[in-house]
Amino acid sequence: MEALEGVQSNIELGEQTVGAVVAANYRAAEVFTKYGIDYCCGGDKPLDQACAEKGISPSDLLNEVALAAANGETIHEYNQWPLGFLAEYIVNQHHAYAKKRIPEMKAMTEAVVAVHGEEHPEVHTIEKIWQELSGELVMHMQKEELMLFPHIKRIVRSKEEGTPLSPPRFGSVATLVQTMEDEHESTGDQLAELEQLTNGFTPPADACYTFQTLYAYLDEFQKETKEHVHLENNILFPKAIALEKEMS
Repeated sequence: MEALEGVQSNIELGEQTVGAVVAANYRAAEVFTKYGIDYCCGGDKPLDQACAEKGISPSDLLNEVALAAANGETIHEYNQWPLGFLAEYIVNQHHAYAKKRIPEMKAMTEAVVAVHGEEHPEVHTIEKIWQELSGELVMHMQKEELMLFPHIKRIVRSKEEGTPLSPPRFGSVATLVQTMEDEHESTGDQLAELEQLTNGFTPPADACYTFQTLYAYLDEFQKETKEHVHLENNILFPKAIALEKEMS
């Protein structure tokens, strides 16, 4: 509650962003999702602007966030975690989830197109978007696991040991992070398009079990990806950039 009170006082000064509010307490994500406020790719937007776009009072929204925090425990204090630990968590939790779901959903989309493609032509577009999205996401995760995250751990180790930091081949954390954030935005746009095509991931009345499961997985994948992107855009990346500047 103290963190939220601090957030509210800052917001009154117009200093807090949507992402910072969720970073302070992840229960805010539930409230923002309820009102359609993008807290991951749109996390750098000032809260008062985001509220104005949705016709919501910032104070009313923050009161609801405080109530959600009071009624449930925050599962993880991500903002307090060491950077190396947070990077490992993202790989073990979110990357592992995506790597498991992507081939499963590829098979499902192919099956749904084969059986329902004539009656529901939109599934052809869904399959095309999913193929593009999943292929790009696999490459994105590889860049994080092989380039960005190992360098973040080197920065942390360099500070702890008091040793010089060698610049990475990709230039700097900030340079690669810009690419990662652009790719996050592309993924978010693709997921939003899928949500629109599926009428909010609502399967048609004649949908078979596989069809229903595909839409349920798409809904789950979108929620999982929002948390994944939030942890990177609003917590890991800004802290890593700041630490690299400090060590330089």
